[in-house]
Amino acid sequence: MARREQTDTISALLAKADSKQLLRALLKKLQDENKLDVSQLVDVFQEVKQEKTIPLSIFVKKLHPAEALCKYLKENEKLSNQEIAKLLGRDQRSIWATYKRAKESNLPQFSKKKELYQIPFSVFQDTRFSFLESAVFYLTEVHRLPTREIAKLLETSRNSVAVLLKRARLKNEK
Repeated sequence: MARREQTDTISALLAKADSKQLLRALLKKLQDENKLDVSQLVDVFQEVKQEKTIPLSIFVKKLHPAEALCKYLKENEKLSNQEIAKLLGRDQRSIWATYKRAKESNLPQFSKKKELYQIPFSVFQDTRFSFLESAVFYLTEVHRLPTREIAKLLETSRNSVAVLLKRARLKNEK
């Protein structure tokens, strides 16, 4: 009977609570009970959402960010040009051309190691942002990383990251 009462209590709370408030409460409880940091909470959220993610390290290679993303999705995730185009909200022909350029670089396939910072596919769907602007904005807003840390991860200058972040914030305000 105690189990039934718990279920009724949970149902009553769900009916009254705003879904955002409820999610906050659940994440806070999860964080407190399991001593999780923000990146681990994001991983749990992505797991529940069942959204695939992209390792941040693909943007470190000597490829343009769009080429790196297309190469990763085509070779590592085994997606077709049509699937990539739909996933990223881009034209299939531009995906084909971008992957062709990436392939001409003769770089090996990206490694499949688990990384601390993974970026959800959905982050790259907003076509107002460049792929790198999307990644930097996500790392800043979700993981609360400072520009110097992002610059270190991307092996670029802090100023470059600051410019990307400024552009993304301006576009986000519109």
